[in-house]
Amino acid sequence: MHRPTMRVRGETVTLPGTLNEIRASLSAEQREEFDREIGDAELRHLAQVAVSWAIPREARDDADAAVARIEAGDLDGVVNPDGTPATP
Repeated sequence: MHRPTMRVRGETVTLPGTLNEIRASLSAEQREEFDREIGDAELRHLAQVAVSWAIPREARDDADAAVARIEAGDLDGVVNPDGTPATP
């Protein structure tokens, strides 16, 4: 089975490849929330919900912080598709 990976805070992390592997990586409290979200997800959104749980919490926290920073107007390090710095 192909095991997807991603970089999280400078380290390569192997992501879970099945719903059971996602569940096994969670605390008991998180598993309850995961089961609820997976069980209530419309089939067309199932993959999106699963991926959101497969991505490590640190990566989600970093992404949320980056979005909040950009929404607050801090564009430091943000570039346009052509590589030029983004401006408001």
